Amino acid sequence: MNLLIIDDEPIQHLIYDKMLDIYVPDASSHTMHSYDGANALEFLRQNSGNAKALPDMIFMDIHMASLSGFDFLERFKKLSQRLIKHIEVYVISSSIDPEDIDRSKGYSFVKDYIIKPVTQIAIKNIFNANGHYPNKMALLNG
Repeated sequence: MNLLIIDDEPIQHLIYDKMLDIYVPDASSHTMHSYDGANALEFLRQNSGNAKALPDMIFMDIHMASLSGFDFLERFKKLSQRLIKHIEVYVISSSIDPEDIDRSKGYSFVKDYIIKPVTQIAIKNIFNANGHYPNKMALLNG
């Protein structure tokens, strides 16, 4: 199981890593990290035909400095048609704005919108629902 985390705040990546280590102890594959949605999209584009390299799930923040989560979702929507496998996206954001939530859930590949801080229950629910258990760590930013 491959997981891609996209968030422009390095502390968030550390939090995800710690939570995964604690709450998903049977982790068996790896987590990729990107601080920029554009880099993540380029990685997905370059590996569109390589199912083993592509993530099964993406955790993504909505409000990022360089490329917003909504810009990422719009570009991913077009790219996803060329990907060799279906990737589920979980929007994980501090925004409680109902418009952000509704807009995110308007994309068929967005599985859920989770409000930060991410909790133990949220992490367990995501991985139990999907039967996946991630490990870590690769960095997509060069």
